[in-house]
Amino acid sequence: MILEAIGIERRKKDLQFQLANGQIVTRSVGYAVLTVDKSETVDEVVFAETGDLQLLGARALEGLNLRVDARQKRLVA
Repeated sequence: MILEAIGIERRKKDLQFQLANGQIVTRSVGYAVLTVDKSETVDEVVFAETGDLQLLGARALEGLNLRVDARQKRLVA
């Protein structure tokens, strides 16, 4: 797993999440320091399984002082 490979530990286990399609899944959660350019924040990260969607959440974006430019399909400071 990618998170384990970079040293992130599972801190909370067996948490349930509801996906957009209504499916309930059980995953572990850890904590990561996220860095983009000179901005840094700490957030919870979910240990995904093969086939899970990879998302960057609103808390992480806000912590990094980024916003989504949907028209240009990019993140901007």
